[in-house]
Amino acid sequence: MRLFLLCVLALPFTVRAEPSALMPPAKAAAAQAPALPTVPLRARLDRDAIRAAIADLPAEPRDTARSFGAAVPDTTPRENFARDFANARLPDCLHADGLKNQPTFFLGGVLALPFIAVAKVRGVCR
Repeated sequence: MRLFLLCVLALPFTVRAEPSALMPPAKAAAAQAPALPTVPLRARLDRDAIRAAIADLPAEPRDTARSFGAAVPDTTPRENFARDFANARLPDCLHADGLKNQPTFFLGGVLALPFIAVAKVRGVCR
């Protein structure tokens, strides 16, 4: 306990010490060196610099952009309409999909029974 108190009491002395005394000589010399004036980003970027940076980028193959869409089969307008029509009709409250429009949070099974009445009052099932 005494050692801890001694360390805490010595802390203000180390904080007030010169930064060069706490740093290695190489870092102390770099810290005392005058800072170079910084040029704003807008002044460093011009059209030629941007074009050179874009030219240095590796070329991307064109097929990678379309590979994600190729894995998903296209649906016909008839299938889209059938899916939308099935989702549009109100489910019966006492059937399996009766609570598909009513959140039951983490409750399921018998604990979700009160939510059937809530869904009926809200009008999300018939």
